[in-house]
Amino acid sequence: MTPSNGHPKDPSRRPNGPGGPQRRPRPGPGGPGPREHRPGPIGLRRVEGELFELVHPACVEETDLDYQEGLEIWKAGEPEEARDALRFALEGCPDNLWVHVALGDLALKEFRDPRLAQGHYGYAFELAQRALPPDFAGRLPREREANRPFFDALQGLIACLRAVGEGREADKLQKLLEKLR
Repeated sequence: MTPSNGHPKDPSRRPNGPGGPQRRPRPGPGGPGPREHRPGPIGLRRVEGELFELVHPACVEETDLDYQEGLEIWKAGEPEEARDALRFALEGCPDNLWVHVALGDLALKEFRDPRLAQGHYGYAFELAQRALPPDFAGRLPREREANRPFFDALQGLIACLRAVGEGREADKLQKLLEKLR
């Protein structure tokens, strides 16, 4: 497709004009707020007690239209074009867990490629895991929207590991999944 056909790379369809959305200012030298843990692009915030949720970078919201478009294209039965649209969304936000999970799902369901899917799920899992302190003993409830892509990535990664014969590693991740819920 060319940009004149409505391809996601058409600069005229980007929100807020050809340059895309305006970037939000980053936190100052003090970093994230006192209740957040942010060792990478994704952070962690206490909701209450032992319940926590992931804090995603601003670019996730800024690339949501591209992500949604990729999903719509996939639903329309065009997996190659959906993959291109989702990859475009990653260009604007490489740390978008939702996009990595969608690309993992696409690789597994449409292209039957568990190794490629494992890469996307694994990367999303690692991004989110970096947000957790080494001694983390809290819970990340799956029902919180911000935590869902982490659990989707973890479940996809477990399925891929089993598909490629790495059951022992899949079992370790299954225990982690149960511990965090």
